[in-house]
Amino acid sequence: MRAVPILILVSMPVALSGCVASKIVTAPFRVAGTVVETAVDATTQSQSEKEEDLGRKVLADRKKQRDLCLDEAQNKQERRNCKEAYERYD
Repeated sequence: MRAVPILILVSMPVALSGCVASKIVTAPFRVAGTVVETAVDATTQSQSEKEEDLGRKVLADRKKQRDLCLDEAQNKQERRNCKEAYERYD
């Protein structure tokens, strides 16, 4: 009973053509390579991506400063001054 499944497994590579057998054997290694490539790409950052992130952070900080200025303004003129000082960052 146990000999039949073992015999089938052993004879499988012989029964399959060389192309199919080699694809079956190399498939797990190709998948593993793709997973590793994807993981490395996801954890690395290009220079332009770093610059974009820095730009977003600076812009967010300026908007927070503007909002703080607007919150602290006592009258319309002070609010207008805040808006003018930070208008090019909107």
